[in-house]
Amino acid sequence: MKLQLITALALATLVAAPAAVVTPASAGPLKDAWVRQQKSIINGVSNGTISAGEAARLENREASIAHQAAVLRSTGGGLSPLEKVYLGTQLVGARGAIFYHKHN
Repeated sequence: MKLQLITALALATLVAAPAAVVTPASAGPLKDAWVRQQKSIINGVSNGTISAGEAARLENREASIAHQAAVLRSTGGGLSPLEKVYLGTQLVGARGAIFYHKHN
């Protein structure tokens, strides 16, 4: 019962979280990657392959990347090509963590 409550709470948080967090890019491959990762975390929680604690850590990592993107974007002129590569690398690392936690 306690596990079901925690899972339900985590799932509700994950569903509400994407609306509250600024996406790393306004359009394009970075946003697509971010959206795919959010769906993957939600699917992992709903089918039980990711625990609530793992989901919270993954969400914090995603929020950190989104915050980094917002800071980089606020420095003026949007994201430079180098900054896009940096954020893409961060997202690839996060994707690896999601895959690991879904398959451990």
